[in-house]
Amino acid sequence: MEEFGTTLEKEPVSQDFLQFEAPEARRLPKVHLVLFVQLGFSMALTLLGGMVFMLVATLLHWDTSVLNNNFSAVADFDTRWHMRIMLGVSHLCTFVLAGWATVRLFYQQAPLAWPDYLRIRKLPPGKTLIAALLLMLVSIPLVLFAYNLNKMVPIPESWRLMEAQTEEAIKGLLQMQNLGELFGNLAIIALLPAIGEELVFRGVLQQQLMRRIANPWVVLLISAAIFSFIHFQFEGFLPRMLLGTILGWLYWRTRNFWVPAIAHFFNNGIQIVGQYLYNQKLTSVDLEQDFSIPWYLAILSGVLVWWLMRFINKIKA
Repeated sequence: MEEFGTTLEKEPVSQDFLQFEAPEARRLPKVHLVLFVQLGFSMALTLLGGMVFMLVATLLHWDTSVLNNNFSAVADFDTRWHMRIMLGVSHLCTFVLAGWATVRLFYQQAPLAWPDYLRIRKLPPGKTLIAALLLMLVSIPLVLFAYNLNKMVPIPESWRLMEAQTEEAIKGLLQMQNLGELFGNLAIIALLPAIGEELVFRGVLQQQLMRRIANPWVVLLISAAIFSFIHFQFEGFLPRMLLGTILGWLYWRTRNFWVPAIAHFFNNGIQIVGQYLYNQKLTSVDLEQDFSIPWYLAILSGVLVWWLMRFINKIKA
């Protein structure tokens, strides 16, 4: 078949990819074409989403200059919601819709329709899901230690200024006065990224690279590095790459999209809920502050991560 979007090729495919998808799938779309279309969809839908948001903002007389230049922790209630809406539209278009469109385009019918390609037809076993959430919890000290190390790496001053602006914007979004803002953040900052980023970086990028690279760990690291880089927060590159590797590993070993998606939501969600509790003075722990993690706690975290990964590996997904 030579029509655009359905061009197929017979090629050697790694055993890991075949197990992760379907053993009977032998005629697959070209890897470079899938990745190129994914990039094109993301760029086009990002532009479209931005245009739609600006049109709505103009009709409703919102002050968008604050969102682009001066959004910070002192932003007022309305401005915070405008920023959330802009962020939500952007993430919906760039990742959720673009990722789904790519998968839907190339995997349209049996034996490998897009729900089978993504492995979304079945919810994971409860034991697997609980172990995955525990894995995210015990990895926190190791991730924070990686952040401490990352902060020691010198970066250009222009990058540092960009980091400071991003941190101010995040602080603004995490100012939550009521439950409405809490649930808004859980939907926009936790749920949408959990679905969209897992769809693009694990569902598309990681699975396609599995077809070309024999060593799955190389694929996990490459995918995680791209996942971290695309956030353009270089002081957090290493910890985000570590999280991306764990999420990618969960997808690879459990062969179920919902496991890394729920784990991703859990990781983002506990930070949002923790900050809400701090804002409401229900806890004294400010998660926006830097934490210095001793090396021995990072080692213990790493051992627990390794043990839980072995445990998950033994569970029949």
